[in-house]
Amino acid sequence: MSYERLVGVEMRPNTPPPAVKTRQRDTVVVDPSGRAGTPRRPRTLLASSIATTLWCATVVYTPILVLVILAWWLTGREGDVSTVVAAAGVAWLAGHGAAVDIAGIHLTVTPLLLTAVLAWRLSKAAAGTVRAIGGKDAAAVRAAAGAVSILYIGLSAGAAALVSTGPFSVSVPGTLAYTAPFAVAVTAFGAAREAGVLAWDRSSVWLRRGVRSGALVVAALLAFGAAAVGAAFAVRGSAVADTFGLYGSGAWAVALLSLLYLPNLAIWAVAYICGPGFAVGTDTAVQAELVELNPLPAFPVFAAVPTEPLPASATILIGLPLMLAAVFGVLLTYRSPDLRVPRVTTAAILASGCAAALLAALAWMSGGAAGTGLLSRIGPDPWPVAGLGGLQILIGTVGSALVARLFAVHRRAAESELVRRDTVVIPEPAQGLDDALVCSRDL
Repeated sequence: MSYERLVGVEMRPNTPPPAVKTRQRDTVVVDPSGRAGTPRRPRTLLASSIATTLWCATVVYTPILVLVILAWWLTGREGDVSTVVAAAGVAWLAGHGAAVDIAGIHLTVTPLLLTAVLAWRLSKAAAGTVRAIGGKDAAAVRAAAGAVSILYIGLSAGAAALVSTGPFSVSVPGTLAYTAPFAVAVTAFGAAREAGVLAWDRSSVWLRRGVRSGALVVAALLAFGAAAVGAAFAVRGSAVADTFGLYGSGAWAVALLSLLYLPNLAIWAVAYICGPGFAVGTDTAVQAELVELNPLPAFPVFAAVPTEPLPASATILIGLPLMLAAVFGVLLTYRSPDLRVPRVTTAAILASGCAAALLAALAWMSGGAAGTGLLSRIGPDPWPVAGLGGLQILIGTVGSALVARLFAVHRRAAESELVRRDTVVIPEPAQGLDDALVCSRDL
């Protein structure tokens, strides 16, 4: 039976069958953000950034406030409570590098120990925000770092406006000039590390090894600088003790304030070891072979400054950067057997450049001013420290890397020759007539 008889319609040649009518359903758009129990990302970003930023500021500011209140109580409770709170806020802002004026004294020397704590807590705040929104891409990093940075910069600007009372004076634009880049850099690093999108992980092998070697050289120099600071305090212990005795019941507060500046002293010691030295006031110089000082305030940090040049037997400290660079140049070579000589040389040059840049940045951050007169210049000059220190590290790193590579090549050649001598090659048995007959039967 044909299709025409069943349908009852006469079909023409090459005419398609009639379409069967079907019932179409309306399309419903499902919005994932509208599901129950799924939070909206902008709302979560705002709430988490506010919570983490406030917690970051509270965790750092509260211990400072407690210590300032305790010092105020033990020293006779001079001044009102608002001045004490403002003093804690001034210390918090000084940790970011902002310039503060205390009773006419212009202070720009940053307490780097407090700076390190602030950077740690702020990076944790950005990481917590990324974790709260569940971000694993660059967009989440930008959103979290931007939100936390804006809130933190606004918080620091408000603090700078509020603490300008009594003997304290802080410039709001000057505070923003230091706080804004600090907040952006630290939050971007913390957010990118939490999201796993750091550019460091995708960079070349030789670049990572070179930067890491340069950073390790600087870290080793800082360790020796800290040891030199401890030795200076031990040698000049009587002068330091006499300085503490001048403060009476407030000596412990002075001791805590001195602890905040210990990283600065370690960097000054590195500049002293590298050769250029540092200054403790205008027209002063503290070097291994030359010491010129003006009268210094009675402060424990200044009491540990050397007053005489180093003896001839101790001038070997000047070559310490070269020796440390040689050690890390050898380690760079032996940890890079997969790199050719040009790549190893490039990594060694990059290590010295990275070390010089770090030395310049640390020297710049550790210095400043502690007044407008004789103490308007304190700390090392960044360019001489980077120049002399970087030159020593360049010679030590590149030279030791090439020499170690030469010995490594000879060692591998000797090992391969030894293996070739001791290896006994067992030849395979040749096929005979019987084997040929077996193969023909199988075929």
